[in-house]
Amino acid sequence: MTDVTVVGTGGMGAAIARNLARAGYRVAAWNRDRDRLAPLMEAGVVRLEQPGEVFSSPVVFSVLADDIAVREVVLDSGALDAAPPGAVHVNLATVSPALAQEAAAIHADKGVGYVAAPMFGGVPVAAAGKLNIVTAGAPDAVERVRPLLEAISARVWPVGDSPQRANVVKAAGQVLIASAIQSMAEAVAMGERGGVDAKTLVELFTSTITPGPVYTNYGGLIARQTYSSAGFTPVLGRKDVDLARNQATSTGLRLPVADLLSELLTDAIEAGHGQDDWASLAHIQRHRDLGGAGQ
Repeated sequence: MTDVTVVGTGGMGAAIARNLARAGYRVAAWNRDRDRLAPLMEAGVVRLEQPGEVFSSPVVFSVLADDIAVREVVLDSGALDAAPPGAVHVNLATVSPALAQEAAAIHADKGVGYVAAPMFGGVPVAAAGKLNIVTAGAPDAVERVRPLLEAISARVWPVGDSPQRANVVKAAGQVLIASAIQSMAEAVAMGERGGVDAKTLVELFTSTITPGPVYTNYGGLIARQTYSSAGFTPVLGRKDVDLARNQATSTGLRLPVADLLSELLTDAIEAGHGQDDWASLAHIQRHRDLGGAGQ
């Protein structure tokens, strides 16, 4: 029997599976696109053919795109019916707090533990095993999977017993990241139109008033105008910002900046940047004149 199954082996899931294997765990993996599993098999990961097999491991890590994928692959597929007593599902995806709450109830009915564990950090961070992972769920389930999470992360951040809390934190963090990208884009566009070099602007700002990896990494992409190798797309960014907006609405709160970010990300998508990096907000901003949206 394997120790853990990784469901969803895109860039993030593949990196997580590799790091778990390097840490000495016996790892299985399932992905809709079977071709993505071949490189992992070379690293000793066991390939699963059907989603119903994922709970052949007592712990399942899912790294899926959104609410729809989690529902299709885990909640509605019958996979939970095959789970052994005491199994735990760790959902590393960025999903809505509402889905996390629903999923926790469905898992409880099936006798399966559910831990929400959304991640901060892109594929290079995942590959380096330096993710920051926010966890929420029953304390015994969280503690049981903590060694596995520590094998793929720089730090695990527990935020309570209710799984939806972790997804509230992740949605809020995504608004902060999108805000940082747009703010840097506006500052650079303003400076460039005033005759100042973008690289100089980004180096100055990130060395003084906006330090930290988000401003530094995305500032570099903005200065170089490098958007085609997407770490995270405007489509996914808008999805996450809208998760935050919906969560805020459910508590009677309005998020004016998030409302604007959703519109700006829509501009980027409609201008053909939907599959570029979401730093392409800067391309739109560089061409945003007084008469309307950029291009």
